[in-house]
Amino acid sequence: MRMIPRTMNQGLFPVRVDTLKSIDLETVYSGSIEVSKLERLQDFLQDESGQTQVEIQFGRDEQGTALLRGQCQAQVRMTCQRCMNPVDVELSTDFELGIAFSDEQAKHLPKQYEPIIAERDDLELLPVIEDELILSLPMYAYHAQCDENELVAKAEVVKPVPVETEAPNNPFSVLEQLKK
Repeated sequence: MRMIPRTMNQGLFPVRVDTLKSIDLETVYSGSIEVSKLERLQDFLQDESGQTQVEIQFGRDEQGTALLRGQCQAQVRMTCQRCMNPVDVELSTDFELGIAFSDEQAKHLPKQYEPIIAERDDLELLPVIEDELILSLPMYAYHAQCDENELVAKAEVVKPVPVETEAPNNPFSVLEQLKK
């Protein structure tokens, strides 16, 4: 996987692009997106701080299939599932999507490409980037080493209180009481 270089000439990432023109010119877009603009991703995060570095390229493969290739990297803050404190998580994903302009075209894309339905003159890029970042989230976020004293203290607070119940010696004692 190639790392996205952080250079001074990177600008803000475009929100919408002309799909056909971008494919024909094999356009490359590179820039950064504030995590605060990715609303669905925020549902999985502890806060909206951070930036995503993105590079995408439009083009075609050897068979002429329209493609959107890209990579994203982001540093986000999630909740540690062990100690419930914030933990920084590095997200990184590479993707290659087949561009289709109708559901029928999407059905006929080669199997190795996940389809994306686009309009001929307009493709909104933020939802695509957001989907890929959500798919790259870890199932569980946690620190490499949580403070063991804190974990023990939390475990003691949650420790269940034993309930004393008197078990009858004879299983038929209930029936005996009903008989009386």
